[in-house]
Amino acid sequence: FVSFCGKGYFCPELNGKHFNKIVMKNLFTKFSLIAALCAIAVSSVSCDDDNKKNTPPPFSSELIGSYKPASVSRPTAADPEEMQEYYLTFDVTWTDPDNIPEIDLTEIFGFPYQMPMNTVLSMVEAIGSGIVKGGLIGVELKNDGSFGAQYKDLIVEGTDVSAILGALLNPKFGEEVKSFPNAETSEILPEGAIGYYTKDSKLYFKIGRDFLKAAGGADLDVPALIDGLLTQYPSLGIVSADDYYAIPLKYVQENGVVKVYVDRAMMVPFLDVFSSLLGSLDSSVTMGIDAGKIIKDLKDNTTEMEIALRLQKI
Repeated sequence: FVSFCGKGYFCPELNGKHFNKIVMKNLFTKFSLIAALCAIAVSSVSCDDDNKKNTPPPFSSELIGSYKPASVSRPTAADPEEMQEYYLTFDVTWTDPDNIPEIDLTEIFGFPYQMPMNTVLSMVEAIGSGIVKGGLIGVELKNDGSFGAQYKDLIVEGTDVSAILGALLNPKFGEEVKSFPNAETSEILPEGAIGYYTKDSKLYFKIGRDFLKAAGGADLDVPALIDGLLTQYPSLGIVSADDYYAIPLKYVQENGVVKVYVDRAMMVPFLDVFSSLLGSLDSSVTMGIDAGKIIKDLKDNTTEMEIALRLQKI
């Protein structure tokens, strides 16, 4: 019969008159009074504990801070004796190194041509490294669970395939250093729409359910689609909370450098999803490349895979 309100004062039901009436009616007045006082004390402590439990703890993460891209030196694919700095790495261990799957690039080159998949992955690694090196200036993981970045725009002169490939193979960037988020992106991404947190050596990137719901509009229930996907593929590892989804990445720290990465165990469930999606695309969209086969070959012919980005704390 005694309670303590969360606002920090005694509830109206426990006024002096009411309290005395209860005590007067009790045959054991003294024992009742003691019991009442004990109840007040216990209830106060209990409710105070509940309040603490219901109050979200201050945001904390060992990764809070500002970073710049960091590189790792390794031999190039063309010449094992030549060393190059890579800012994005894509490591693959093949089941049979003497029989690495090939990708059919006939439609792109205009004549029959099969390129070993490890060569393609090395090109992707080099292209990604060039973009990270020239385009990404810095990343900030803030102490409130939000994050930001500074970057330069990639210059693409044209919209055809050759222009895009040229921009990727020989990337050039604008002079202006831009920030994310900014006034323009804030119109698209309201406050709280995206964020991050860390747990058990994993970096989770969050995206709000309400934001996805609004982005889909009246005709497309994006959260319902994602929930259905997670039901069908529970091994994806995506966290589904009441108000957000979170995608996990692994990380390790050494000498001020944080390596953020995904490994084969994390990628394979996504490869299963992408294989069916990309395999259904028309060849005109994929430039004649059988994307479904590429993903299947990666899954069936590898024992290890890792895609990693390194960040130096500043």
